[in-house]
Amino acid sequence: MKIGIKYCGGCNPRYDRTKEVEKLKEQFPQHEFTYDPGKAACDIYLLVCGCMTACATSEGLAARRFVQLCSPQQFASFAGELLTANRIPEKTKKRTLHVGDSASMSKTFTDADIQTFAALTGDYGKIHTDSSFAAQYGFGRPVVHGVLTGSLISSVMGMQLPGDGTILMEESLRFTAPVYSGDTITATVTLEGITEQKRWYIGTLRGICTNQHGSIVAEGTCQQLMTKSLFTIQPLSHKE
Repeated sequence: MKIGIKYCGGCNPRYDRTKEVEKLKEQFPQHEFTYDPGKAACDIYLLVCGCMTACATSEGLAARRFVQLCSPQQFASFAGELLTANRIPEKTKKRTLHVGDSASMSKTFTDADIQTFAALTGDYGKIHTDSSFAAQYGFGRPVVHGVLTGSLISSVMGMQLPGDGTILMEESLRFTAPVYSGDTITATVTLEGITEQKRWYIGTLRGICTNQHGSIVAEGTCQQLMTKSLFTIQPLSHKE
């Protein structure tokens, strides 16, 4: 399990936060602990606060679940939760999904994100990488690749809803507004329908990406294959 850690500003600490984190790391060496918000989404993100004001937020972070820890007692409770989870055989765990379930994540795109994506894909189109060209042709500045924006929808599906064990079968996206470096995009995915087959379920999901002003920049529908060994579904729409 990957567990992210984010500290509050530490303006009014009432206990030794670092000591409590180190105790967790020593107690659970089988888990990966990370302090880098730029890495892939975590299974759990710990928001470590020095007092009950709890000023650490989840903004810009991606995880299936966020846990706020504000005291040694809360650290002890979370450690007990991990111990209990470790005793449950993985094969007995199934996630129950319902039509109407939704999940979200947010990311602020940077110039580095654009350049990294261009390097990974080979798409160095000037609208994305050349400021003068983008300004000349009506965009003002380089535009984030549409597929990179849409990938947030895929991230939500892979990490949160439905989550681990799903395979993308089909995706249809429409891009309605440009996204620029510095924009914070929130992707929200909703499970709109499910059909059952012999060995798996097929989920139909709706994804919407909005910017920090609330404007829709991308939207579409996807189909995900979900194996029955990992998921149970209520209610079901049976496929004949």
